[in-house]
Amino acid sequence: MLEHADPRKKIEIYLIGGLVVLSLLYGAFRAYPLIVGPSVTIYNPHDGDTVASTTFELSGQVSRVREITVQGRAIPIGTDGHFTEILMAQAPYSTVVITATDFYGKTITKTLRVIPE
Repeated sequence: MLEHADPRKKIEIYLIGGLVVLSLLYGAFRAYPLIVGPSVTIYNPHDGDTVASTTFELSGQVSRVREITVQGRAIPIGTDGHFTEILMAQAPYSTVVITATDFYGKTITKTLRVIPE
């Protein structure tokens, strides 16, 4: 059908097809945070670690997050996504619950146990 078509018609069809493909790619790019959800990486301590005293520092990084809570209390997030919080551990072990919520309402929860010396 395109073999005998006017060259202008061919260019028009290719441009429309290119715009459709570009629109689909842009939509996928914008939907990525919604599909993936929030991300939490804990640097210190790791699950099952022994901490030197009853107070210890929890540190990590988040991305695609609106709010992060530790033990149900909101903590501040730096502009680069890093966070730190001083917590207390009790014998024989303490459970720390970290919950992050993104801008679309998706949540992720990480739980770790620490053992004080």
